[in-house]
Amino acid sequence: MRRRPAIMWPLLVLLFFGYVAAVLFNIKDNQLRLEKMTYQQWQAAYVKESDEGNFVKTNPGKKNSISLSEGHGYGMLITLQAAKRGWASEDDFNDFYRYYKNFQISKDNPLMSWRQTFKSDDEPTKETTNATDGDLDIAYALIEASKQWPDSQTDYNRAAKQLLLAIKTRNYNSTNKLLTVGDWATKDSEFYDLIRPSDIIPSYFDTFAAFSGDNFWKTLKTNSVDVLEDLSKQQKTGLMPDFAWVKKATVTPAKKDQVAGANDGNYGANACRIPWRLASSNDPAVNQVLSKMMNFFLKKEAIATGYTLNGSPLDNNSSSEFSTPVLYAAQQKKAYGNLVASESWVLRSGLAKDNYYGDTLTTLIALQMNQK
Repeated sequence: MRRRPAIMWPLLVLLFFGYVAAVLFNIKDNQLRLEKMTYQQWQAAYVKESDEGNFVKTNPGKKNSISLSEGHGYGMLITLQAAKRGWASEDDFNDFYRYYKNFQISKDNPLMSWRQTFKSDDEPTKETTNATDGDLDIAYALIEASKQWPDSQTDYNRAAKQLLLAIKTRNYNSTNKLLTVGDWATKDSEFYDLIRPSDIIPSYFDTFAAFSGDNFWKTLKTNSVDVLEDLSKQQKTGLMPDFAWVKKATVTPAKKDQVAGANDGNYGANACRIPWRLASSNDPAVNQVLSKMMNFFLKKEAIATGYTLNGSPLDNNSSSEFSTPVLYAAQQKKAYGNLVASESWVLRSGLAKDNYYGDTLTTLIALQMNQK
């Protein structure tokens, strides 16, 4: 038998590794193209300009635009990720920042109005209360912007500290030691003890503590994770509701129509964000809560559009707002390959362009899955 010349073996090894490198490069390149296409589709469909700055239109197809602080936080986070990839600039982010500044509740209250409405040529109107989830995302975006543009003429650092102080003083229940759903849920309100479980973002609380040097955020994280563990233990599925009541150390899911609608006590449009909110944490207790929920999803052929807490689907159809957070958690934790495979359709399918919530979550999570 003829032997190959000795030089052939190193050459074959080089060819093999060259092939592997080319395949990996092609995969990465395709991923980057998909991310860029998703971002550009989202930007074209939902980002609107105004005299007050740029905002995310949450009611596509309607003449009178509506912007929500929730969507604005997402928009700032998306623009940051796009800027890190060279697809957006600080000016683009600043357009969102300027809008946030123009729709703070007041000069003395940097919380953002939870809803703004544009009617014809009239001046936009704004609500005079906030929604905690929106301001949490805005605060995190401002911290990240202070790192992204440390020499900026805009003092994102100071703005973030002011907003964190406002959340601490105006969105905090000093009795149950948790965040309220908004500054309208005051001590004399029947909603003072109401929480939105998807507002519990352990990785944010860690970041806020490190950034501000305020141990309040560490304590808040501990108290909040205790609630997550309580809710998780209440159901074999590990699913959590859109809203819950926390009074005298008792955690109770909200009932139908107590807050916003029929799904107040179900795993609905608010709670669907929880897998995404928890997956960025390395806290063992948080991971245990997330794993229980993910094991429930792992047994499903497809993720439904909502569930009762015992696991009955609310709607057998699939939707991006419910699938994308599960995909993110599956990809981050590396233990749920089947879910990555089954839920990747949300990225391959492109944006609907008429579903602000699903498209915006999909865009943000697509970019955050490969953080820059």
